[in-house]
Amino acid sequence: MEQRRNQLLAKLEHRNEERKAESSQKGDGREVDDLMDEIRRDLEEKKVEDAKIERLQEFLAFSTNARQLKSIQNLLEDVRKFKLTQNSSAKPKFTGFSFKKTTAPATSKPTVPAQNLEKSEIPSVSTTAVETGTLLIDLSSENKIIDGKDGEDISLKNVENCRLLFNFNPSIVHLRNVKNSTLLFLRCEQSVLMNDCENLKIYVAAQQVRIHTSHHIHLHVATRGAVILEDSSSIFMYPYRLKNAENSEFLPVEDNLEWQTPRDFNWLATSQSPNWKLMAEDEWDDEERFSL
Repeated sequence: MEQRRNQLLAKLEHRNEERKAESSQKGDGREVDDLMDEIRRDLEEKKVEDAKIERLQEFLAFSTNARQLKSIQNLLEDVRKFKLTQNSSAKPKFTGFSFKKTTAPATSKPTVPAQNLEKSEIPSVSTTAVETGTLLIDLSSENKIIDGKDGEDISLKNVENCRLLFNFNPSIVHLRNVKNSTLLFLRCEQSVLMNDCENLKIYVAAQQVRIHTSHHIHLHVATRGAVILEDSSSIFMYPYRLKNAENSEFLPVEDNLEWQTPRDFNWLATSQSPNWKLMAEDEWDDEERFSL
């Protein structure tokens, strides 16, 4: 009798938690809709508030509602066009989307021709397990397989001359000051956020990739959303071609091909931005999901 009572209480508690989660999701949905309505009104009044855009970017990174994601992306595209129009009219520059640092427009930099980045030949390969929300910092000349839990966030900072395979599906990936390295990711559930990176070769399948103040990036990517550039140049676009070591087959990924037309916040003209280049098929290459 006592056991049945405990089972019933457990079921009731589980249902209560489910109701709370559903209520929270509905509340977040209403908050996003209200925020988007405010931003639309701001656009009609020819103004944009940075704090609102930053908040909307946070929702974009964490939302799992496909309809809502598309609406947010479309609105951010409208804001992007507004920002570029303001810049072209010599009005005070809108400082950007969730980025505080202001730099010279990337269009002032000449586009560097694509170079063939060789695979790292660092001799030893080791495996590292990471914890929830791990920050990997100050890595140099390392060849590692990084193990972790699916759905966890990971950040890399001050990484140079490394070759890293992330052998799990992270949620959000933050990269800052990563240079002269190769990074191999499986499926990223949400966004890849890149700041101050240089001479980087990265393989990733993600909802969205955002690149800020970064240069000479070889991006091998599949997207379910978009690739966004700001204050960046020499971005070379390739399809995501990561192979299984066991059978040499490419890993299956979702891809809407939006990566073929990145959104460059520093380019107003209807012609293609000089800051990125879609690579021809004879220039594609692939990597292997290596293992110990």
